[in-house]
Amino acid sequence: MSRTHARRPGVQRISHTAAGAVSNAWNGGADRSDIADTAGHTAAELAARAMVSGANAARHGVGGVAAGASRHMTHGKREMVAAYRTGLKRARKAEKAARRGGAASGGNAGGPMLVKDVKPSERITGYAAKGKASLGIGRHIGKGLGKVAGKAKALGSTGLGWVGEANARLTAGDDDIASKAGNTARDLAFKASRRGVRGVSSSARFIWRHRRAPVKAVRGAKSAVNASVRAARAMARVIRVIAAKIMSIMGAVSLPLIPLLVAILTVVVVLVSVLGVFMAGTASASTGVKGVPGEYESDVIRAGSICDLITPPVIAAQIEAESGWNPNAVSSVGATGIAQFMPSTWASSGKDGDGDGKADINNPHDQIWSEGNYMCGLAGQVESLKAAGRISGDGLQLTIAAYNAGLGNVTKYGGIPPFTETRNYVTRILALIAKYTDGNGTSGGTAGTLDKPLVMQSDNYHVDIAAMGIPATDTTYQVFQCTWWASVRRKQIGKPVDGYMGNGGDWNDSARRFGYPVSDSPQAGDVICFEPGVHGSDPSYGHVAVVETVNADGSILISQSGRGWMSVVTETITAQSLAAMGNGISFIH
Repeated sequence: MSRTHARRPGVQRISHTAAGAVSNAWNGGADRSDIADTAGHTAAELAARAMVSGANAARHGVGGVAAGASRHMTHGKREMVAAYRTGLKRARKAEKAARRGGAASGGNAGGPMLVKDVKPSERITGYAAKGKASLGIGRHIGKGLGKVAGKAKALGSTGLGWVGEANARLTAGDDDIASKAGNTARDLAFKASRRGVRGVSSSARFIWRHRRAPVKAVRGAKSAVNASVRAARAMARVIRVIAAKIMSIMGAVSLPLIPLLVAILTVVVVLVSVLGVFMAGTASASTGVKGVPGEYESDVIRAGSICDLITPPVIAAQIEAESGWNPNAVSSVGATGIAQFMPSTWASSGKDGDGDGKADINNPHDQIWSEGNYMCGLAGQVESLKAAGRISGDGLQLTIAAYNAGLGNVTKYGGIPPFTETRNYVTRILALIAKYTDGNGTSGGTAGTLDKPLVMQSDNYHVDIAAMGIPATDTTYQVFQCTWWASVRRKQIGKPVDGYMGNGGDWNDSARRFGYPVSDSPQAGDVICFEPGVHGSDPSYGHVAVVETVNADGSILISQSGRGWMSVVTETITAQSLAAMGNGISFIH
């Protein structure tokens, strides 16, 4: 029994009597011959009990909070009164002793000697000054709320039990088999849902902990497929060898054995045919890469499929440039393996590429897989810096430059750093990309909106100038310089320019001198002129390119050569990047 009820027994008895009367009256109105009616009355009574229990829990909680707060708020006052009374009592004893000329029993050392010297305690002021009263009140409120929460939880469990009991009675009293089955199914579903909430949260934690498992499974499946392909190829070679052996044997055996050998040969031929169809189907799907050593082909394809920018030919080109496909290569500065990882870089970026559970710097399969992940990570950082306007230029070239010189230097110079080693590295990688790109009889289609669109290679990055009928030979401009491409491309689309326009950054001034229209608004077919240093152009010579498309969102597609690579490539420049370049660019119409 709670303290509140103990203090008010009369109220408690009246409450219980009233509740009992209401319950008896209610039950008296039930038709005991009708099970459904009885169950309905019982359910209503249980609901009423739940409401009363909830009200009591709330009342007890509020009362507990109020009582605790009151006790704490009056604690100082009560101490003060107690101290005052104690002092008063001692003072009276001291006065009596003084009148008698003796000392009060028990002494009064340090206490007041007279009643008028007794003063109230000031501890309550100290409580208020230090905030202890508020802290204590908060604690009492917290305890009260905790009690309310506990009551609510108990009420919830009790209520659910009552609901279950009522439902069980209704189901038992139902004479319709289909209805009983429906009620039972609903009850089971409700119970399952209660357990399901806990199961869902547990499952969510499990899924989060194992969120990378599907990716690993897909990678494992791809590895298994590649292994199956290699096994099929080996089997085909074995079957062909067996067939050849059988044919040689047939010439030396007696006639009775010939039918048996023919049957065996027939089976072999069928197997060879089936495998031939399978292998032809496999080979017909181009992977976009060629010339990769067989033992590393599947690794390169997988590493070149992590992100869109870093393709298999990019991975192959880097590996040739780094180690020449030597898995045991060690550089003078300590770079190790087929992809030439430094041990410090491997410690943070090395990954398990062959599924053996270890990231081994001496394992070429691990190194190739780590190379793809590392390059895609760099590519993502490069794109973020480009979007923020901190660097500009082609994403692939910037990523390759960041791999060689570090992302810090690319950020510092706002593009490809002016280091000879870095620029030569970028040039070499781009040339090797073309070497490892497998067109397989197909091209990447066309690009641009001009009457004579660009013909693209299969990587949709390099322009196939041979297919466009443009010879790679010098004109008045040196082949594969930016000015050379702008000149030959403009001539092809019927907008020729003078053969002596100067360096790329001088073309806008030369155009005005020759009477060509120049503005800051792009049109398809324009020459875009970059001032020296703008958008990663040479800080002394500048750069020019040709606008192939002006998109609805304000971005433009350009074709360009120069900057050290021996090819023609495309690039999309966003409207935000164009706006950031400001007066550093102009368009020759």
